[in-house]
Amino acid sequence: MNLRRGEVWDYNPVVRREGRSTLRLVISSDAYNDDSRTPDVYAAQIADDNPGRLLAVRIGDHGWARFDAIERALKSRLTAKLGEATPEEMEAAVFSLRAVFDI
Repeated sequence: MNLRRGEVWDYNPVVRREGRSTLRLVISSDAYNDDSRTPDVYAAQIADDNPGRLLAVRIGDHGWARFDAIERALKSRLTAKLGEATPEEMEAAVFSLRAVFDI
């Protein structure tokens, strides 16, 4: 599976939670994503509505990537690539990641 940072994927979680979107924005580096020994990627959950937090970035028509909801997503559970974030959206995402981790 060829995954790239900034892609939006549908995710099939082990446990589905009512009201929680299954969309994920891949945020880990391409080098990490390409490592065949690594079964997962780091991803931000994409919410349907603006959660009203500083750490959320609009990703086109997909919704709001929440950088307070980062998780390891199994590559095998990413079912369909739905799109990609624009360079401007990824720039805002990097800003949010820096804020979360104080880097």
